[in-house]
Amino acid sequence: MAPDSSTPVRPSRRQLLRGAAGFGALAALGPLAACGSPAALAGGDHRIRFWNLFSGGDGANMRGMLDDFRAAHPGIEVEDTTLAWGDRYYTKLAMAGAGGRAPEVGVLHLGRLGGFAPGRLLDAFDTDLLAAHGVRREDFNTRLWDRATVDGRLYGLPLDIHPSLCYYNRPACESAGLLDERGRLVELAGVDAFLAALDEVRGVIGQSPLGWNALMAGECWWTFLGLYTQTGGEILSADGTEIALDDDRAEEVLALMARLVAEEYAIPGQDLVGYFVNGGGFVLFGNWLTVDFQHAGLDFGAMPYPNLFGVPATQAEAHCLVLPHQRGRGGGANEVAHQLVAWLSRHSLDWARASHVPAYLPVLADPAYLEMEPQAEYRTAMEMAAFDPPAWFFGTSSRGQNEVGHHLSAAAMGTVSPAEGVAGIRSALRRLLDTRNPFGEESAA
Repeated sequence: MAPDSSTPVRPSRRQLLRGAAGFGALAALGPLAACGSPAALAGGDHRIRFWNLFSGGDGANMRGMLDDFRAAHPGIEVEDTTLAWGDRYYTKLAMAGAGGRAPEVGVLHLGRLGGFAPGRLLDAFDTDLLAAHGVRREDFNTRLWDRATVDGRLYGLPLDIHPSLCYYNRPACESAGLLDERGRLVELAGVDAFLAALDEVRGVIGQSPLGWNALMAGECWWTFLGLYTQTGGEILSADGTEIALDDDRAEEVLALMARLVAEEYAIPGQDLVGYFVNGGGFVLFGNWLTVDFQHAGLDFGAMPYPNLFGVPATQAEAHCLVLPHQRGRGGGANEVAHQLVAWLSRHSLDWARASHVPAYLPVLADPAYLEMEPQAEYRTAMEMAAFDPPAWFFGTSSRGQNEVGHHLSAAAMGTVSPAEGVAGIRSALRRLLDTRNPFGEESAA
């Protein structure tokens, strides 16, 4: 029987298998035979399953938070499962949702949410139920909350943002006269000021002053997105269907990225942790290196990207808590799922120790958070976050990042000119826009 027009049409298992192949993830799907009905697997209204992709320091912090939740709610059993990060995780989650037999709670990167078929592979939150557990829209950066909203319904509860940062060697910067009275890096406004600071630090440390890996497509994408957003440019239209790239602005950013390599400010292929541990000056990378640098006992600071092109911006992603699609979702298990995600959000001070910027605004104002160093120093990233364009092929570990990033890396390495790099970006975007979303559309039977 065909579904009526009011019922969301869900991707078939065959369609998702084809989509998984398009993402290069089929080989890692793993068995899904354990995905029985929610009632059978949940074992009652007070037992829920939570799939996540947190490993390393992230994983340890999340496990600690879940243990705290269990201690505070002895009548609720949370079965947490950590799956392999990347496309393998997303493919498993999509296939479970397509069959309506998914876990009660999952984790999704915000950049993936719009292309993950909200209403098909994800169930919407009951915002009244979230409010009953102390979580409301006004408790979040509105841009972050609204980005997780599709057709007026919330499909992801933001847990954090994880931004690209500019780490700096505090003793080296002090010797170079680049610290203010608080011991933090002075404002470096404009390309000339940034390069001058790199030159000063190079003179202090006697080596290349910047840890940044132009060989890696993903790192080039993060850097390009943050700096290009500083120019005021957009990559795609607001609805994600048209190319909006400003070629001149994009070429200007690529020219700077190429200069960083050509003038040996940054040496491609460096181990960034080893570089910084061994006296490096600056590092451009994601906030999770904060934990590595802290464990190494370094004296360092971290801030969002310096404003080189006029508009404050730094690349960022976000982890969201989601409700993967279940047939007949509701009842006590659904309420407990809402209770868990609201609790994790409200108690995300512990999550900040894993280096992320909490999305729940009351935590950002918590005196205990403001005492965290360097976490509190880069809290302003929440107001200047540059997210991936709104298209199914962007987001963490996505085709968009990899395929566009390939052209960015080539330009940064000098293999092609900045103008040729921009042409490559356009070509990749056109190809991706002409490709069907394998997880978000129904194919013919």
